[in-house]
Amino acid sequence: MKQLDSYIGKGVVWSFFAVAFVLLGLDYALTFIEQVKKINEFYTISNLLEVLVLRLPGKFAEYIPIASLIGTLVGLGALATTSELTVIRAAGIPIWRIGWSAIKPILIISLVGVGISEFVAPDADQKADLIEKLRKQRTSENIIAGGVWLRSDNSYIYIGAADKEGTLYDMQIFTSEEQMLTNTQFAKTVHYADGDNWILNSVKSTLFFEDRVESVELEQKDWKMEFKPEHLYLATQEPETLSLSQSLSYQTYLEDQELNTSRYQLEFWTKALRPLASIALVIIALSSVFGPLRSSTMGSRIFSGVIIGIVFQNGLNLFGRMSLAADFQPLLGVLIPIAICLIIGTIQLKRAK
Repeated sequence: MKQLDSYIGKGVVWSFFAVAFVLLGLDYALTFIEQVKKINEFYTISNLLEVLVLRLPGKFAEYIPIASLIGTLVGLGALATTSELTVIRAAGIPIWRIGWSAIKPILIISLVGVGISEFVAPDADQKADLIEKLRKQRTSENIIAGGVWLRSDNSYIYIGAADKEGTLYDMQIFTSEEQMLTNTQFAKTVHYADGDNWILNSVKSTLFFEDRVESVELEQKDWKMEFKPEHLYLATQEPETLSLSQSLSYQTYLEDQELNTSRYQLEFWTKALRPLASIALVIIALSSVFGPLRSSTMGSRIFSGVIIGIVFQNGLNLFGRMSLAADFQPLLGVLIPIAICLIIGTIQLKRAK
């Protein structure tokens, strides 16, 4: 059985990586074409290429379920084309045992993908986001786009970007009294001191009086704000760029503040359940190889895999967004399309016997 596992596993793994390489290449090329129009003197082509490279680990982890589906179809399809699957079946090996030989390497790859989503992709994605935000915001000193808004006492605060060291970039503070704007402050960078104390650097303040407006520029200025650096950092990140541990930490913070955590729950479960999604799609592939696609050409199998993958991904997005709109558990939104694949694949495998 070890020889069988090794033989089938190698075919599936090589096919998986070939498919993953193609998917990543297409994604890289299409994203480059889409983003190249945003290039300017501040956001150069080298910045764009760096951002796209940094996003590759996260994209790889994201494509694992689809690559597992198409890779299994291609790997087992090649064995079916040469009648090797028929010989294996004639030797008395049941379909479920052949399936387990294909599932084991995919399960290992999926778990590695979870590790990438936890330890590699978040840092790379967050660095890419920081590059994008800082470069694009250089086009205007007072641009307000792509950051996060917060409220502290009588002030509304906009943070353009943040890094893991606790530095905030392009922060703007709008302070009001009795619903009247009294002053605005723009700081190039902001550093955390201790407690509730922060230090604003390269500050431009505008004070509004009844009869005049005054502008003041300071090298540094102290500022009190009750937010902690780690919370501000996570607040400036998109939910899909957070690691599983970061997502859980920020969800706890939001719950303490009685704020909605649905988006973060959805992204958390989408990443955490990728191994299960990969297994479900491998079962779909197995049921197709031993069922409807038994006598199909390799091109037909690849085409079918692409269609099934698109349907699955759209279903995952649909039910995920429905969970946010209809206010039911995001976990269910992720589990429903996975469960549908498992049920359909299991039924088809039973018929194939």
